[in-house]
Amino acid sequence: MTDIASKYALPDELSSFVDDGFLEVVSEDEDRKTIEFHIPSKRVTDTEGRVTSYSLTWIHPAYNEQFCHSYAEKPGDLPNFYVLEDTTDVGDEQIDGLHTVADLVAWLENLKIADVY
Repeated sequence: MTDIASKYALPDELSSFVDDGFLEVVSEDEDRKTIEFHIPSKRVTDTEGRVTSYSLTWIHPAYNEQFCHSYAEKPGDLPNFYVLEDTTDVGDEQIDGLHTVADLVAWLENLKIADVY
């Protein structure tokens, strides 16, 4: 387990994406127990020059209630992570349907093998 994985309680199946370079650390906020990753291999530019990129924000699960970025009814009631797709001149959009770590891992596995243009 890497230092990042232990510091932020990343599950092994998620940590493997960091170990193989698919996810790269963009920033860490140790005070808020939050780490942000990007997915450089899936950054693409369309024919109009707009760049689309993906980022994953992960909050240490034990601190989700304290540092969550959003919630439905009370802090900590949503997953401790979210993924954004950001496109130049369009803005960012949160990827829906990621409710569990298993959902996140499956989404990352599918993205990893997908051809993105």
